[in-house]
Amino acid sequence: MTQTPNGFAPAKGLANRLKAYKTFYDKEESEKLGVDEDTLVTPPTAYKTRIRFKVLEFDDLIDSSNISVDEQKLIARTVEKHYKDYDGFVICHGTDTMGYTASTLSFMFENLRKTVVVTGSQIPISELRSDAVDNLLGSLMVAGPFQIPEVVVYFDNCIFRGNRVTKESSNKIHAFDSPNFDPLAIFNVNLKIDWHRVLKYSTG
Repeated sequence: MTQTPNGFAPAKGLANRLKAYKTFYDKEESEKLGVDEDTLVTPPTAYKTRIRFKVLEFDDLIDSSNISVDEQKLIARTVEKHYKDYDGFVICHGTDTMGYTASTLSFMFENLRKTVVVTGSQIPISELRSDAVDNLLGSLMVAGPFQIPEVVVYFDNCIFRGNRVTKESSNKIHAFDSPNFDPLAIFNVNLKIDWHRVLKYSTG
């Protein structure tokens, strides 16, 4: 989202915006690998690996308050189309209907064996102070190295099951909670995943 005369509105160009952050973009390593302009490579993580990710934007970007089942189907079909190409997926989504989309996607996917993270921010990444950087970077660090075979929501250092999360505040950074089901993981200094709560994928 970027500021316009009529308020915040969806805008393309996320890949280029992320290149301004060294935490998302190691220019030297990216050039060494010869990746395309929509693919970024992070510096080494605490797990001694880099995250190589590609930014894909839909032709028509909408405010999440206007999302319908048709757009949710489009997200699901896009993940399905690229399912074999990547280790995990991060879906950037507005907060108004993030919980609904995460829940819907969790029922659309069958026999999921990869992590699908839905994330967003209370303050747009285009603003001076924003929670978008931490939420997106944390989501990438979860979707890349870890195999959590379900749809989850990453927000304010917490990973919630996608069909158990609800938005509880419009003005707090900790905007989401899962009142009847504890978070699957919490990202403090280190990431602590409660593996016995994570769904097990089918081996059949």
